[in-house]
Order: sequence, then C-alpha cells, then structure tokens
Amino acid sequence: LGGFFGDVYLSTAVPKARRAAVLKAARQVYRSHPQVAAVFTAQELSHHPAPTVPVDEWTLADRFKASFDPSRSGDLLIALKPHVTPIPEVAGSGSVATHGSAWNYDRRVPMLFYRPGLRGFEQPLAVETVDILPTLAALVNLRIPAGEIDGRCLEIDPDQAPRCPKRP
Repeated sequence: LGGFFGDVYLSTAVPKARRAAVLKAARQVYRSHPQVAAVFTAQELSHHPAPTVPVDEWTLADRFKASFDPSRSGDLLIALKPHVTPIPEVAGSGSVATHGSAWNYDRRVPMLFYRPGLRGFEQPLAVETVDILPTLAALVNLRIPAGEIDGRCLEIDPDQAPRCPKRP
C-alpha cells in the first residue's frame, strides 16, 4: 500500500482475485488508527451521489466525492480527524503538511471585496468562487440573465439597498 493519508493505491502486483480482500483488510487497519476519521473506497465514492445541498451541509463522503476522479484517485481515500497533520513515521520519508483538508476550518479561503466607503462585515453563508462574478456584476449594474452563469450574487454592503436580483 503506502501512504498514510489522502489517496492510497493498491499495488498492481496484488492478484485480481485478492484485491477485494486486501482492500477490505487495509481499510480495517486504517479505520482503527486513532487519527483517522473515515476511509472510503474508490468503488464506494464512484457510487456515492453528487451532493445537492449547500457545501456547508455536505457530509464527509460528499466532500470526498466532490474531489474524486475515478481515473486518478486512489483505491482507498483516508480522511484524517480534524486538526491532525500527518507526520511521517520515518524522518525524510514524505510530506509533513498538507494542502488543506475536508474540514471547514481548513477549506475556507477569505474572499475580500473593497471599495471606498464599504463597511466591513462577514458573510455568514457559505461562499464559493463562482459567486464572485454575479456579485461584481451587480455592483456595476450589469444584468446577467437567470441561468446564464453559476454562482449567486452576494450582498456585500449591508448599509445600501439590495443590489442583487431577487431569486425565483
């Protein structure tokens, strides 16, 4: 196998007849580790439905499904518990940090809008990068036909009248 977190690939040297049993045993070993929150198989994620609720309501399986690629992802996908940073057991054998995790504290990135006179405030709802275009369009009074783009307009100035078009 190899790897402690993220994607784990089963060696191609494992005979096809043994793959299912080896993956099941490996999954049990990973799941028993005190720093592991969940272990998903590629097959499990392939059949997991795409999430349809807002991103803040996604389950851990939904979050792994969203970044799963059946042609590139591992045979097992390991989700570490919150606030766990993997450290290799043997010095110099791998990475000591990651590029984010599935947990909200690690997946959110600040999105800042500025203009003179704009009072700062924090948007309480989940925001996605696709929300930038409709938000900026509303600020410059550019009308975009409904259904033309992804994302939603965000009201970024609580002191002004609403700029975003009403949703149907």
